[in-house]
Amino acid sequence: MACAILALVGAASAAQAQVPGVTWTLGAATDYRSKGLSKSDDDGYAFAAVDWKSPDGLLYAGAAAATVDVPFGADYETDLKVGVRPKAAGVDFDFAVFYRHFGDTSPGADDDYVEYRAQASKVFGRVTVRALTWYTPDNAGAPEASRWSEARVTWKARPNLRPSVSLGAHQQENGPDYAAWNAGVAYDLTRKMELDLRWYDTDAHERGSRYDGEAVASLTLKL
Repeated sequence: MACAILALVGAASAAQAQVPGVTWTLGAATDYRSKGLSKSDDDGYAFAAVDWKSPDGLLYAGAAAATVDVPFGADYETDLKVGVRPKAAGVDFDFAVFYRHFGDTSPGADDDYVEYRAQASKVFGRVTVRALTWYTPDNAGAPEASRWSEARVTWKARPNLRPSVSLGAHQQENGPDYAAWNAGVAYDLTRKMELDLRWYDTDAHERGSRYDGEAVASLTLKL
């Protein structure tokens, strides 16, 4: 997996120069949190992503790779996505389809799934309010049909400083339901580098360490 990420890094500059609308993102964090839970077993992870958007910003597509450590044995994840971002009545919408695959899973484990996302956001001065929902008819691992719904409020305190808070809930067939929240701040170290410091927590600590509260630091770089 490390070799795959390094290969993506090596290709980034050339690809960006040759293809208009392409952006590369590299990053690392002290934990990989997704839908409130740790996907790296409360350990660090790294990722690389490439995204393309049309000149008018309406259409987009992308691919990503990340290290993981999940209960069904996978140690890396790859994602593909395609979406559309229309605007109406002052609201920014985002509708997308994702395909996710997990590598080196335990024998017999369900290692991939398709996921759908619908998102709406609106800016009120310095405050942005966002609501989204994710749905998959058959999740990876043991859970089957799953839905994650989340609301987030972000305040642009300064041009380079953005505190935010999110609250979400996960409903799953053949899997636990739980609520999760996070609060933190994103700070632009440079025009292309962002540092995010955030606290994550859930209401299901009894289910194991992946559900425990934790402070997470992440660093992302856009090329």
